[in-house]
Amino acid sequence: MASNRRLTAVAGRVEEFGWSALRPVLRLRLAYFRHVIRTGTFPPRRPDAMTCAADHVGYLGSAAAARFGVLDDDLTTLSRVASQVGALRGRPFAWIEVAPGVLTVHDAAESSSSLAEADVDAVVVALGFSDVLLMTSARAWQRDLDRLLDHARRPGRGLSPVIVAGIPPMHRFAQTARLGRGRIRRQVARLDAATRTVVGRRGDCVFVPFPDPDGPARVGPEFYSWAQVHKSWASALAPELARLLDTHA
Repeated sequence: MASNRRLTAVAGRVEEFGWSALRPVLRLRLAYFRHVIRTGTFPPRRPDAMTCAADHVGYLGSAAAARFGVLDDDLTTLSRVASQVGALRGRPFAWIEVAPGVLTVHDAAESSSSLAEADVDAVVVALGFSDVLLMTSARAWQRDLDRLLDHARRPGRGLSPVIVAGIPPMHRFAQTARLGRGRIRRQVARLDAATRTVVGRRGDCVFVPFPDPDGPARVGPEFYSWAQVHKSWASALAPELARLLDTHA
């Protein structure tokens, strides 16, 4: 048993070293993916009503990913969550985008002082696209996610509830290059499992997996109705976010 664990640990470190050597190539693939996402993200997000009565929720993630593929801002994940939580809570809802330029969990952890200072009632963390394509190790993901969540919870100040969103199944989407889709699928599963481990160990955050996009959202092989994908994602996030806001009101 002990020898098997040692072999597994050694194999993991060898794999980490291999991906580190390939990281310049992976960054090129990531740059292309970001370009694809940018070209498919049309409407600028409308500013939310910032009133004292509103629920102010921090969003740490790619706003472009949460708006991708639809022409009407009301169809995006962010707008749908705002609408649904506002209806459930009976009060206005306002997103506050925290460190919008940050895309990897390591960068988010390094720049999370702004998150710790944000005046918010809850936080949604939706990272992972970049770490999937950069093949970030599960060990590094757990370490940096833990650091990030320490700031998101704002220890020493009023605590904010935190939702960590699962990573979409990127390997199924036409926007992902065919080469290496199997590795991308395994990487998504690996990082989601690492997130479950961190959230389960901490006990002060909630993990919401990304809903399976197959079903009404799928309109053909590799092709999806992005309006339906955003609707499904929002329907997974909104009830849990409303529950956390109710609990911590």
